[in-house]
Amino acid sequence: MRQLILLCSLPLLVGCATTKTGLAPEDVSAASAKGDDVIWTDAASVEAQCNAALEAGRAVRDTIVRESASDQDVIRGFDNLSLAIDETYGWTQLMFSVHPDKVIREAAQGCEKSLSKFLNDVSLDRALYEAAGGVDGEQLEGLAKRVHEHQMRDFRRSGVSKNEETRARLAELHAEMVELGQSFQKNVLADVRSVKITDAGRLNGLPQDFIDAHAPDDDGTITLTTNYPDFFPIQTYAQDSALRKDLYEQFMQRAYPANGEVLLSLLKKRHEYATLLGYPSWAAYVTEDKMIGSAEATDAFIGQIASIARPRMEADLKLLLKRKQQDDPKADAIQVWDRFYYVGKVREADFGFDSRTVRPYFPYEQVRTGILDLYGELFGLRFVQDKDADVWHESVEAFDVYTGEQHVARFFLDMHPREGKYQHAAMFPIQTGLEDGRMPIAALVCNFPDPSKGDGKALMEHKQVVTYFHEFGHLIHHLLATRGDYVKLAGINVEWDFVEAPSQILEEWAWDTDVLQRFAKHVDTGEPIPAEMVKKMRDAEEFGLGANVMRQVFYTAYSFYLHHRDPTSLVLDDYTDEIFRDFSPYPRFDGSYVYANFGHLIGYSAIYYTYQWSLAISKDLFTRFQSAGLLDPVVAKHYRESILEPGGTRDAADLVRTFLERESNLDAYKKWLTE
Repeated sequence: MRQLILLCSLPLLVGCATTKTGLAPEDVSAASAKGDDVIWTDAASVEAQCNAALEAGRAVRDTIVRESASDQDVIRGFDNLSLAIDETYGWTQLMFSVHPDKVIREAAQGCEKSLSKFLNDVSLDRALYEAAGGVDGEQLEGLAKRVHEHQMRDFRRSGVSKNEETRARLAELHAEMVELGQSFQKNVLADVRSVKITDAGRLNGLPQDFIDAHAPDDDGTITLTTNYPDFFPIQTYAQDSALRKDLYEQFMQRAYPANGEVLLSLLKKRHEYATLLGYPSWAAYVTEDKMIGSAEATDAFIGQIASIARPRMEADLKLLLKRKQQDDPKADAIQVWDRFYYVGKVREADFGFDSRTVRPYFPYEQVRTGILDLYGELFGLRFVQDKDADVWHESVEAFDVYTGEQHVARFFLDMHPREGKYQHAAMFPIQTGLEDGRMPIAALVCNFPDPSKGDGKALMEHKQVVTYFHEFGHLIHHLLATRGDYVKLAGINVEWDFVEAPSQILEEWAWDTDVLQRFAKHVDTGEPIPAEMVKKMRDAEEFGLGANVMRQVFYTAYSFYLHHRDPTSLVLDDYTDEIFRDFSPYPRFDGSYVYANFGHLIGYSAIYYTYQWSLAISKDLFTRFQSAGLLDPVVAKHYRESILEPGGTRDAADLVRTFLERESNLDAYKKWLTE
């Protein structure tokens, strides 16, 4: 499972329309208008920036509700309200997740709460609602009409038309949900667990560079943590089954038992919030404005993809168990800590592929350069590193993006693990770009091997390379989707269940021989990765696909059905047993508390189905590149113009239809899973 794009967890983010006139953008936020970097160096700076954004937002609010405001002034006012908050909110979420100073992280957390409260207050503001409702939408043209329709939809979904008592309760629930979500995330972030061993022989099977980086300390103890750079190599390569099991147990016990209570409270508040708005469940509320459209359609989709994946999953598990029984004749099941290890063993035996053999071709710095070069070519961009930029940690890199000689965007790479940092992989939008020159800014946050550690090679697993391709796809989407005058429709403000497709499709390039040979060169010899090795890698990847997809179906079902019922009498462990029984390829073990550390339950809540929904779309989109060639400039240009650049100016289904020149379907997804 990969943690992908970080999206705002607010039930509603209100804001729309154009800038141009009314309260000028430079008065709203000078930093936002200029696109300047905002790197907070102390808690006081965080508070000052936050207060300035709130003050600007309140001032804009007053311009919208004034009696003399014309329809166009109202539309412009909502856009300026978004401009007042946009950048500060982006930096706040990022600093809360990555800043090395705990005091600054806590200040950013406080700012996020304040901004979230302000935005929710806006969504429940009757005067703003009446101002928006007073606009004659039939007289609006082009994107202004779409902006107004979205504004009124969001107001309806906020509960602004409810009575004062209900609106007050909705506001209270919103604030409590934000705080509970932050608490859940903080608990996971803070609870880094470890397994200590004294016998270096228990690392047999691990790559030598991993062993070298985990030398015993002065008392002979080797410490292995639940952070990704330790966790995944142990799960993939350690011959010691007990070691894999011990570390997996620690991984699944992070933030337990604290987050059990946090999650139960959050579920109850989400359910109350949804029912106050007239929905039967949070799942019904949160799916309504997505591509999928309803909880009923989501339930049907889960059943559909489960039926597609299950036969291949069962075949995979049969082969994996047969291989495990060579080591343990009494084994009667594949456990979750066996999945990476025995998939690797079968791939090695049946396909002659050992994933350790490709690692020397993927030192981190070569991968980074290769991705920058490839994405620059595909999308007509040029990336220039700014080595003098102010950054929040010495390992962070800043880049400027150019189209020809025009400076069009900026991004940061925070790619290596450290204490107190977000532990997964995500793209953080910082500032939304607009056609008037307001520059998009974003940060990519990952936890890949660090060239400043160990022998400096920082060898990556190929699956980490795939993750890099994926996450950089999110980054490119945000940086290119900047056309138009409306913040509400710019950036990655597409339907949430489409947002993964433009990044999932780009994973395909990480499996192409010609693409890989551009940068995947042996760290010692400089030789490009052999074509036959890439073929073996691709063939081997096909094995285990059914179990891997069914694992994602399990998480999809877990998140959705958890929010599709009344949580009043919910017992999390009983519910977890139920979903494991119905959807998991692997049995649940004692001490497994997925509900305590499944981070997508906070940001994505009920809609983890997004990943498989978007994947089906991405497989369909990729058929055009398969026909024309992965580096075909005509198809790449059409993809950029029809999928990436429009942002939210059109429905996602329309974007897909334009690129494919037909309606999308599941044919490519089914073929990928069944052939």
